[in-house]
Amino acid sequence: MRIVMRRIILVEVFKRIVNDLLKYREYILYATKSELKIQLSSTFLGYLWWILDPLLYMLIYMLLVMLIFKRGEENFPIFIFCALIPWKWTVSSIVDSTSSIKSKVGVLEQVYIPKPVLPLIRVLVNTVKYFFGIVILLILIAAFKIPFSLHNIEFIVVFIIHFLFIFGLSLILSHVGIFFKDIRNILIFTVRLWFYLSPGLYSLERIPQKFQFLWWMNPMTTFFLSYRNIFLYDTFPLYKQLLPWALFSIILIFIGLKYLYKFDKQYMKVI
Repeated sequence: MRIVMRRIILVEVFKRIVNDLLKYREYILYATKSELKIQLSSTFLGYLWWILDPLLYMLIYMLLVMLIFKRGEENFPIFIFCALIPWKWTVSSIVDSTSSIKSKVGVLEQVYIPKPVLPLIRVLVNTVKYFFGIVILLILIAAFKIPFSLHNIEFIVVFIIHFLFIFGLSLILSHVGIFFKDIRNILIFTVRLWFYLSPGLYSLERIPQKFQFLWWMNPMTTFFLSYRNIFLYDTFPLYKQLLPWALFSIILIFIGLKYLYKFDKQYMKVI
C-alpha cells in the first residue's frame, strides 16, 4: 500500500511540475533573458567576460600545477578545461539557487509563481554561460589539433544527466536557503573542498587504488571523466557510472519539488 501511495505522489509531483513549466514557459524565458541582460550591463566587457572568465581560471590553475608544482597531464589545458567549465556551471548554479526564492520576494508579493521555477531560472542563466565555455573548449581542441569525432555528439547525454543533477541540487538548496540564512556562505567554502576532492586538476590514476572508491562516490568524478573521454580521449563517456547518477538526480529533483510545493504558501511568512 505504501509503495502504491509513493508512486501516486511521485506521479502527481512530476505532473505538477510539467504543468507549471508549460504554463509559465514564457515567464521562464523572459526572466532568464532579463537576468542575463542585467549581468551583462553590470560588466564593462559584457559577453567577452563570459569568454575570458573560464580562460583566466584555466591559466591560473595551469600556472599553479605546471609551473609551480611541475605536474600536469598530456594536453593539460584541454584536460583541465574539461573539468573547470562543468565545475563552474555546477557551483554557480547551486550557489545562486540558494537565494533564488528569497531574492524575488518583491515579485512574489504581487503575483504567484511556482517556486521550482525560480531555481530553474538560475540554472538556465548559468547554462547559457556554460555553453559559452563549451565553445571556447571546442576552439582550444581545434588549436591543439585534437581531432573531432562522433563521440563528441555524446556530450548531449552527459549534459542532460549533469543538468538533472544540478537542477535537483538547486531545488533542494533553494528550499534550504529560506530557512538557513548562512547556507550560501557555507557552500562557498565547502565547494572548494569538493573541487580538490574531484579529479579536476589531476588524473584519477594518481589516487591510490584502494582509495579510488571514495572518489567514485563523488558525482563530479563521473562527469569530469566523461567530458574528457568524449572531448579529449575519443572514447565513450562512462555510461555505467552515469546511469546511477541519473537515477540519483531524479530522486533529488523529486525531493526538491516535494518540499517546494509543500512549503509553497509558507515561504512568504518566513522571508
